[in-house]
Amino acid sequence: MKKTRIRAIINIVEGKTRREVAETLCVTSDTITNWIHAYNQKGLNGLATNLGGRPGGNPIWDISMFDTLVKEINKQTQYWSIPLMQKWIENKYKKDIPESTIWYHMTSLNYSYKSARPHPKEGNVKAQLEFKKGGLLKR
Repeated sequence: MKKTRIRAIINIVEGKTRREVAETLCVTSDTITNWIHAYNQKGLNGLATNLGGRPGGNPIWDISMFDTLVKEINKQTQYWSIPLMQKWIENKYKKDIPESTIWYHMTSLNYSYKSARPHPKEGNVKAQLEFKKGGLLKR
């Protein structure tokens, strides 16, 4: 993308109009104006593309948190969902870790999880069994 911006500046210096350059590069003339301002303020460094993402990069989490979580899961005292794991880490370590990060680390430790599923017939066990057997199809 920086090459495109430099090409735009070169075309402007060579005498083309902003509109001509914009049409050639398939961008708006406002974009060309922004590139010119960036070049005038910071030179070639002003034309560098924004890499986006988090300003500080991805945080690096202490892996020992997940090792301790695995030990807790292995006790098999309860059903562990990703949100429950997130709460457990937050309570124990005072860290707010995104669910996707927890999922990633647990998957890398060869753990899988089941997400909650809705139960038909509002918790009525007999109706659920009939539903599983295809009872609703018998009319």
